[in-house]
Amino acid sequence: MAVTRRWLSCSALALWFIGSSQSYADEAASRFIESAYASAVFQARISRITAAKDPRPGIKALAERVHDFRAAQLPELARIAEAIGVGVRDMLDLELRSIVENIEPLDYLALSRRYAEVEVQALSREIVAYENAARSEVQEIRDYAAATLGKLRDLNKAAQTELAAVMP
Repeated sequence: MAVTRRWLSCSALALWFIGSSQSYADEAASRFIESAYASAVFQARISRITAAKDPRPGIKALAERVHDFRAAQLPELARIAEAIGVGVRDMLDLELRSIVENIEPLDYLALSRRYAEVEVQALSREIVAYENAARSEVQEIRDYAAATLGKLRDLNKAAQTELAAVMP
């Protein structure tokens, strides 16, 4: 009887641990999708604004490239979010809205510098998040992050090159 109770206690503990691990994995996947979607929306907006204006030619090309990438990425992120039961929204938080609003009135060199700075910062943070997500326990997140990392690194390299070109 004591052996049965111990076995049941160990079984219950193991089930609780598995449930906790799964809950943590689900929570981490949710946080990743929410932040990846918000970052993509943010970068799509600032890229659209920049591409529509008259920045330096290299910045304009980068903004168009980033915008095209984000336009293709957003539906894929929304699909993954729906598949894992996470709601995503196109509304930016206050800090990101403020950055978008501050970019809107800029032109040529000021716009070029600010866009490149923001893009390098956003992509650098995003790459770290995607590297972590590439080790996710959720297969769909892991596969998506691993497949997207190379594109993000390429964009970051291009953004760093453009930033170096517009810095004093």
